[in-house]
Amino acid sequence: MFATQTLSLPLHANPCRVDPCVTSEWIALPLTKNILGLWKTTSSTIKPQPIELSGHVKEIFALSFSNRNPIHYLASSCRDKILIWKLSLSSTNDQEITSKNLGSNEGEVTAMCFNNSDDLLAVASDFKVCLFIIGQKDRPTPCILEGHRAMITSLKFCPHYSATLVSISDDRSFCVWDVRENLLIYQSTIISSSPLISLCMNLKIPHFAIGTADGSLKIFDLTDGNNFRQLANIDLALNIKKKSQSNLMPNRETDKKGKVENLTTIQSSESVLAIEFVYLPQSKGDSSQLNFFILENSGANDILNDLPPSLCIITSTNLLQINSKTYEILDTINLQHPMKATSFSPSITIGPISYGALHQKDASTVTAVLGSMFEKRINVITLSLCNNSVKKLETTYESDHSQMDDLFELNIIPTMTLLSISPLKSEFFPQLVAKAITRKEITSSKKKPIDILNQPLTFQSKIKSSGYSQVPRTTMFKPETSRVQLLKLDSAKKKSEKIKRFSASKILKDNYDTSRGLPTELCSTFEVDFQTTAVSCLRFSDDGSGLACALSNKSGLIVKSPLSKQVSLSLIGHNSAVNSVFWSNNGSYVLTASNDKMVCVWNKTGGDSVMKLTHIQGTLKETQLKTSLAIHVDNKPFSKEIRSAQFFYIDKFILITHGPELLLYKYNITEECDDVKRYQIRNRHKLVATWLTPSSSFTAMAAVNTFFSYLVICTTSGRNLEVYDLNKSILAHQFRDCHSRSAHCVAINEGSCFSTQSQSAYNVIATIAPTDPIKLWDLRSRTNVHSLQGHLNNAHACQIAFSPCGNYIASGSEDRTVYLYDLRKGTYCERLRGHNEVVQSVAFHPATPFIATGSINSRILFFKPK
Repeated sequence: MFATQTLSLPLHANPCRVDPCVTSEWIALPLTKNILGLWKTTSSTIKPQPIELSGHVKEIFALSFSNRNPIHYLASSCRDKILIWKLSLSSTNDQEITSKNLGSNEGEVTAMCFNNSDDLLAVASDFKVCLFIIGQKDRPTPCILEGHRAMITSLKFCPHYSATLVSISDDRSFCVWDVRENLLIYQSTIISSSPLISLCMNLKIPHFAIGTADGSLKIFDLTDGNNFRQLANIDLALNIKKKSQSNLMPNRETDKKGKVENLTTIQSSESVLAIEFVYLPQSKGDSSQLNFFILENSGANDILNDLPPSLCIITSTNLLQINSKTYEILDTINLQHPMKATSFSPSITIGPISYGALHQKDASTVTAVLGSMFEKRINVITLSLCNNSVKKLETTYESDHSQMDDLFELNIIPTMTLLSISPLKSEFFPQLVAKAITRKEITSSKKKPIDILNQPLTFQSKIKSSGYSQVPRTTMFKPETSRVQLLKLDSAKKKSEKIKRFSASKILKDNYDTSRGLPTELCSTFEVDFQTTAVSCLRFSDDGSGLACALSNKSGLIVKSPLSKQVSLSLIGHNSAVNSVFWSNNGSYVLTASNDKMVCVWNKTGGDSVMKLTHIQGTLKETQLKTSLAIHVDNKPFSKEIRSAQFFYIDKFILITHGPELLLYKYNITEECDDVKRYQIRNRHKLVATWLTPSSSFTAMAAVNTFFSYLVICTTSGRNLEVYDLNKSILAHQFRDCHSRSAHCVAINEGSCFSTQSQSAYNVIATIAPTDPIKLWDLRSRTNVHSLQGHLNNAHACQIAFSPCGNYIASGSEDRTVYLYDLRKGTYCERLRGHNEVVQSVAFHPATPFIATGSINSRILFFKPK
C-alpha cells in the first residue's frame, strides 16, 4: 500500500472539526462555521477553489452524501434546520446548486445518512433518530426512534436489507432498527469499555464493522437468524505493534562507525476514526480444473477463488489495510513518517490526526481526507491498495539441491513422480528363514523323492475300518423333513444373499448426499465407560463401517456399524491415556498412540495388538530381547509421549511424532497364526527417515492416507505450521506465528471416497489453538485465507474436522456444544446441543451426513439430518 498527497485544502477550513464527506467526485467540508465548501476530486490543480454554499445561520454539525451514483444530494445540518443540496457533475459555482429546507431539529445533530434508494434520510439528534422522507412537497413530519441512552455517534443503512438501520452511541452499544415498522429490533449490551465512534457496512455480505476510541475493531453479522453475533474483535494497537516489530530489521540504519541505530517512533493511542470496506477486482477461477469433470462446488474451493474485500482504516497515527476474512493486517502506513507529495516539496509528514474520511475511488485506489491534530491543515491522500493474492510469501526452508521452480509445487495431490532418492520408494521385504536339514532327516525314509507309481495297493476309493478303534454309531434321532420346505429355504437364502449384494453395491456407488441437510438431530448416545473418561479422538473408517475412539482410561474402542446397536470392541494394552487413533485405508487395522511412549497396531476384530512400536530404529531382534535393553545404544526406546501416529501413503508407511522428531516407518504384518509360537515376533517395522523441527516438539500432525500424497502437515510448540515434502525429504514451507499459542489440532480437507471436490479444494488445511479462532490456510498461495470465530476454547484440546463435501467444519467447544461452521458464510450455522460437559472430539461419517461427537465425561453423541 502506497500513499501520495494529492490535494491540500485551505488552512482555515473546518474550524469545528466536523467529519468530512468524500465520494469519487466530491469532498464536502465546512469552510467556516456556517458556510459549506465543495471540492471536486477530479481537479488537476494542487489547491483547487471550492464551491461555497451558504444557507445555514448556525454552526454546521453533520454532512452526508446520497448513495446512488452519480451523486444527486448532499445533506447538511445545523442546530436550526436541515438542508438538502441538489448536485450535478457539471456544477461549477453555487448558482447551479439549489437547496431545500427539509425540516428543523430540536437538538444537536451528530450524524446523518441516506438509505439505499435516496428517498429517506436518517438524522441522529442527541439520543434519538429522526427519519425524514425526501421528495415530498410539504415539509415532512419526522418519525422518531428512541432507544439509546447517550448521544448517537454514527448510523448507517444496511445495503442488503433496505429497512434495516444500525446506529452506535456513546452508551457503548449499538441498535438495529426496522424503519418500515418503526421498531427497535435489537439492542446490544455494552460491547466496549470505550465509546463507539465509527461505523461501516459491507456491500458484499450483511456484515458491519464498528471502531472504538481505544483502537478496537469489532465485526458483527446482520444475517437473518444469526442473532447479530460478533464475528471478530481485533486489537489494532497490538497488531500494529506486531507488524512494526516484524519490520524492525529494515528500519535499522548503520552509521559510519558500524553501529546500528534503531529508528524510534512515538507510540500513541490508536482511535479508529474511519472505516471503509474496499472491493478488489476478482481473480479468475482455477484454470487447472478440467472442464469435462462435473464436480460439486465446495466451500473450501469457494474461499480460494473468491477474493475477499479489505478494510481500510484510519487511526490516530496510521493507515491500515486489513483482510476482512482473516483479520490480518496486510499493510500499514505510519503517518509520522514522510510520504510522497505532489506539492512543491517532494515529501510531507502529516503526524497525528483528529478526524478523517475514506472512499473507494476505483478498483485499486482509495481517497482519504485527513485533518491534522495540532495544525489547521487538511490533506487529501490517494492510497494504492495491495492485493491479497500477491502477498509476500513467508520464509521457506529448502535443501541445497532444490530449485526455485519447486517453490510453487506445493499440492496435496502430487504433481510429479517419485524421485529416485525418495524415502517413499523404500520397501519392506520380510526375512525368509531357510530351515536346515538335519542328518537324521537325510538318513531316514521321510524325505524320499515322490514316485508316481508309488500308490496304495487297492483299487477302492474307500477302505472299511476294522472297527477296533471306534464305537459303533447308533442313530439317536432322525428328523422328518420335506423336500418342498427345503427348496423354499434354499430360495429364501439365495434371495437374502442377492439383497445383501445389491445393498453393498448400492452403497459403494452412491455419493455423499448434501441435499439431506446438516446433521442437527440427536439420534443416539453411547457410553464408553462407567467412570468419567475423556474421548480425546474420534475417527470413522474410510468405508464408514466402524468408529474408533481414543480414551483417557488407557484403552481404545471400536464401535461397529450400525452404531445404534452399540456393538463395541475394546483395545486394551496401553499403560497410559491414548492420544490418537487412526484407521488403515482398507479398514483392517487400527493404530493408537499413547502417553506410555508406545504405538500399537490392532486388528479390527480386537484381541491383542498385532504390532507394537516401542523403539526408534525399529523392531528388536530376537538376540536383543534375551539381553538387557540398556546396552543397545543404536536402538533406543521412545523417550517422549507419542501425541499422534497414523498410516501414510495408502498403508505403506506409519508416521509418528516423537518430541521434535517426525519418524517414517515401513512395516510388515503377516496373516499367519500359530498358537504354539504366538509369542514369537513375526510382524516387524523399520525406520526409514527422520525429520527434525526447529521448535522443541510437534503438537499435532495430519496427512492424507486415502490417496497418494507426499505432504505431511505438522504444528509445533513454536506456534508454527510446517509442511514436509517426504518425496524430496525436506521441510517445504513454514508458516510463522500462526496463532498466539501453539495449535493442538490440524485437519486437511481430504474429502472421502464417497465425495469428490475440485483439485484446489484439497489444499485447504485448518488449525485450532487455545484462545484463537480456527484458521484456514491455502498451501498454494501459502497464506491464511479465513478465520472462524464463535466457539469457546481456552484450556482443553478441542478437535476440528472437515465434512466430506468440504462445505463445513465441525469444532468441539468448552460451552458443551458442537459448532458447525459454513465456510461459504464465514460463521457458524448450527450449534449441536446435548452434551453436559466439554466437547473435545468430532468426526464426520464419510458416506452420509452423520456426525459423532465425544465429550470428557464418557459420552458419544450421534447426530443425523432431520
